[in-house]
Amino acid sequence: MPSIEVNGVTYTATVFVRHGDSCPDSARGPQHRKCNCRKYVLRYDSATQQQKKVSAKTRSWEKAEAAAREWVDDKDPAKQEMKRLQAALEKKEGAAVTIETAVAKYLADMIYRLGDNGTVGRARTLLGNVAADGTIKRNGKLFDWLDRQAPRPVFISDITPTHLMDWRNGWNYGDGTAFQAWCDTKTFFKFCRKQGWIPVNPGDGIRHPKRAAGNRTATFSDKQYDAIVAAATGNQRVHTFLALLRWSGMAIVDAVQFDKKSVDDAGVLRYKRQKTAKLATVKLPEDVQALIRSLPDGQPFRNPSISILTDKQAWRVKLQKLFKAAGITSVRTDIGNRAPHPHMLRDTCAVWYLRHGMGVHGVAKILGDNVGTVEKHYLPFVAELEKAHIAENDEILKEAAAKSATPARVLNIANKR
Repeated sequence: MPSIEVNGVTYTATVFVRHGDSCPDSARGPQHRKCNCRKYVLRYDSATQQQKKVSAKTRSWEKAEAAAREWVDDKDPAKQEMKRLQAALEKKEGAAVTIETAVAKYLADMIYRLGDNGTVGRARTLLGNVAADGTIKRNGKLFDWLDRQAPRPVFISDITPTHLMDWRNGWNYGDGTAFQAWCDTKTFFKFCRKQGWIPVNPGDGIRHPKRAAGNRTATFSDKQYDAIVAAATGNQRVHTFLALLRWSGMAIVDAVQFDKKSVDDAGVLRYKRQKTAKLATVKLPEDVQALIRSLPDGQPFRNPSISILTDKQAWRVKLQKLFKAAGITSVRTDIGNRAPHPHMLRDTCAVWYLRHGMGVHGVAKILGDNVGTVEKHYLPFVAELEKAHIAENDEILKEAAAKSATPARVLNIANKR
């Protein structure tokens, strides 16, 4: 029975059990330890000479005793001071976590939970690519900004709300990307707070940047795509990579790791999408199959001497140069004009299939994505198809009505027995 005397006042906490009606050990009394009935703690305070029965919120005698000891320890000034000093020490140790270490541990946690996917890549672009030992492999926007500060914040606890606002003000993102980057920033500092490295999230209280409403999806027209293919003339490897993106709907990171073995003899491509880990399946056109067969076996688009991220970026630059060579410098979306980007080839594939009658479930299977995600990003195009379908339906009804000499009869069957 845990007990302590403080300034002449005695505190005790006694564990006991309340047996249920069906307990076979009920005759053994309230101090029987081995049954599975609910455990309670009888607390006594000699100053008030009162006893209070409280639930230990467990069926384990050992856990109930731990709860009893904790209550008594809370009355012990020496143990309370020890807790205070331990908390202060932990806070001091947390304050000593460098920004590099914090970013490295955050990335490691993301990779463990999500795999090294596009979300992790986005975090590296924003925060930086930091190895497990704290070595910066590549600056992100955060370390680019930190290196320009005097004095430069060193520990994660050094970063203040003012720092974050100054950093954010230097972003050259569009409104949608800025909104997402700010969400990612707050998530990073939330992680740091939960690790005990910072007392509060410095991003709390800073409002999100404004994000214009509207769809940001854009596609290449057939004419634009033909111009891009023409710009790739003379480089069959680039031409094939371009065609693969357009007709498979692959994300660029998946296309970089494309293996010829993933296409069967019937021209069906099957692969597991890196971002979602879902199986994507699509039948490639004959001309795209022929282009792929002309390339070496294995991974024809992968440069093994560099990392996946570097390889992906190299292909992104090549494609953006193609867009420029094709005279495509701006594309139209619901929220205004924006620069063309490689992901538009995936969007072009999805919308092409929607416009040619494939349902969202089929398109989701091609993209290796969830139906809800497909509906979210391509809803305007789905609505466009529904509108066209209703218009076509209306024309058929009008033509049928014009050919009929008498109006259609409606039978009243409500009164028939």
